[in-house]
Amino acid sequence: MCVRKEKNFNTGWLYAPINDDNGYRTDLCEEAFSPICVPHANKRLETYKGEDFQEQIDSYHFVSWYRRHFALDSAYGDKKIYVTFEGVATIADVYVNGQFVGNHKGAYTEFTFDITDYVRTDGQDNVIAVRVDSTRQTEVPPEGGDVDYCLFGGIVRNVRMIVTEKMHMKDITVSTPGISQGGGQAHVKALVVNGTETEKNIVVETVIKDTDGAVVATGRRELTVKKGETAACEIDTEEVEDVKLWSVDRPYLYTAEIRLKCGNTYTDAVSERFGFRWFAFTDRDNESAFYLNGRKLTLRGINRHEQWPWIGRAVNDRHQSSDADLIKKTGINAVRCSHYPQSSAFLKRCDEIGLLVFEEAPGWQYVGGEAWRDVYIKNIEEMIARDKNHPSVISWGVRVNESFDCHDLYEETNRLARNLDSTRPTHGVRRMESYEDSEFQEDIFCVNYQYPVCPRKRPFIITEHSMDWFGGDGCPGAADAKACAFIKAFGDAMDYYYGNPFCAGGFGWSMFDYNNEVNYTKTGHVFYSGLYDMFRYEKPVSYLYRAQKDIEDETVLYIANYWQKDSTDEIMVLSNCDEVELFVNGRTVGRLAPNTYKNIPHPAFTFSNVKYEEGQLRAVGYVDGREVATHVRNTPGTACKLAVTAEYNTLIADGSDFTQVIVELTDDYGTVLPYDRSEVAISVSDVGTLIGQEKMKLEGGHIGFMVQSKYNRTGIITGKVWLADDSAVMPATFEIEVKALED
Repeated sequence: MCVRKEKNFNTGWLYAPINDDNGYRTDLCEEAFSPICVPHANKRLETYKGEDFQEQIDSYHFVSWYRRHFALDSAYGDKKIYVTFEGVATIADVYVNGQFVGNHKGAYTEFTFDITDYVRTDGQDNVIAVRVDSTRQTEVPPEGGDVDYCLFGGIVRNVRMIVTEKMHMKDITVSTPGISQGGGQAHVKALVVNGTETEKNIVVETVIKDTDGAVVATGRRELTVKKGETAACEIDTEEVEDVKLWSVDRPYLYTAEIRLKCGNTYTDAVSERFGFRWFAFTDRDNESAFYLNGRKLTLRGINRHEQWPWIGRAVNDRHQSSDADLIKKTGINAVRCSHYPQSSAFLKRCDEIGLLVFEEAPGWQYVGGEAWRDVYIKNIEEMIARDKNHPSVISWGVRVNESFDCHDLYEETNRLARNLDSTRPTHGVRRMESYEDSEFQEDIFCVNYQYPVCPRKRPFIITEHSMDWFGGDGCPGAADAKACAFIKAFGDAMDYYYGNPFCAGGFGWSMFDYNNEVNYTKTGHVFYSGLYDMFRYEKPVSYLYRAQKDIEDETVLYIANYWQKDSTDEIMVLSNCDEVELFVNGRTVGRLAPNTYKNIPHPAFTFSNVKYEEGQLRAVGYVDGREVATHVRNTPGTACKLAVTAEYNTLIADGSDFTQVIVELTDDYGTVLPYDRSEVAISVSDVGTLIGQEKMKLEGGHIGFMVQSKYNRTGIITGKVWLADDSAVMPATFEIEVKALED
């Protein structure tokens, strides 16, 4: 059944980085415009870091115009036509055929405009024009004060056109209210819009399908909708037999197809994926915990910023999804969307893989005046409207991250969230300075960088932990002792929340390194707090989380030390094995049970008094006395060759698809030189586009860049990477295929 059409509106745009008062006009000369596809950064940055990076931050704060031509034939003449923008940074003024349609404020929330009355449906040209104001906005969250992260600019997420009949539905909500008592009904709410000139007797049908497409339950409701009115409709379906629950281990998804029927004709159909699951944050005398489907689950979480080097947030759905995959692969069961609603593609993937989500409205420490607060409240409404059907989302953040008390505002935001969605609790994140005396208006008490034995309010969660960034412990190329200290920062916090019955879990700071505006770590406007760097290159600390996975899912064994002259005499091994034996150049130095961070599911192994000697360090992992894994660290030798690894070997010729490419400098045996900072040069053939710098210095023996497709340009992208000042080191080449864009 296809009575509603959605058109990908990402291609075919024209862009000009100019503030032209006439940018909305249909007769505008477009010589200054260049063809682009969205998602699109209004400015591709020249560098990705540096003490002068403030110039790059300032460079994307300007006004620009986007224009798109499209034609609609007479088949669209009796339809409703909408355009949806998933994210525009920061203020969007939308025009169609020279007429102003609407304004939206906020860089992180989706908005939709009805353009029915503005378009031609006679085959003639239509023009949609968007004035994008990416200048600093003191009355739009999160700006107004300092901001720890970068907003960037442009149409940074997808755009789509939606075509419906005049009799259609909107604002679909799917919930499973009886599931905790063993019931398998789905409850569906919808608003039915009668845009016709006559009263209509209609039927709303709901069909629930399993992952194989089989119908497992149905429901229907008859009602009458007066002309020009919108009516609310609620339906309880039949019971789903042998209902399969959505969980972090088995994220089973059902699909609700909601159909609108007038007489014998279907006029609309909407599909929503959902999961049968229930959860609760409990507060009892002996514990404060999170339960999913009746089973206690400690939230082993991480914070994620939606950001990539050079292009900021302007990435396609594939990369949003791959971030979710990487978080899950790393052994993490929950992610905090810090500090704003993130891509719908990211949340969709969280649903599919079983990754729990704390979602939050935009903000960082600052609360502005009345106009600012109005936008903040509107952004909360938009966040919940878009994401309320995601089973992965378990809480709404309705207090500006690390802000001080603001009673009236937070009374309103909590009331709004609970009215819009009564199935999820609210949370509010406090800075550590306000932990002792802040007002508790939300359902979950959250604080950053405080580790109380008995929290003053419960349920309690640490929303940011592991604050050891100022010493450079997380920087690529950090000395062996610093890299191990970085692991300890996360290990100590994880040991705390697993061992404290009054803490439901914690979210480490952070999944990825990221650019920030404030630069208070004085590290070139890069916050080196991640388990992975900006290029998604893994740091040793990530294996602390990987090792928490069940051994049936993955056997993890990892020596955290580099094994060279500056190695400490304490060797840390991260593993989910029962025992680990360590060998230096073939000689055993001991076989241990796990002895570090004993509260976590799979504690670490620390071997003491291991003296460095050049050669090989080898760990062997045992389960039930049987050898199951080996990991080897060789002392790095002389630089010999470069290696490149592309995340994807194929791209689509849509002008926005890209792959990240990692460069590593290794010795003759493939060991990465962990402290090397040599300069590499990069070239890419004209089939693709290099996103990065033609010359870059390695960080810890590696660096990354991106290769992007061009619109409608297919073929093979070839590339080469070589050491700029050492011809003796073997260069590396790569090929990436670009396939045609499908309709």
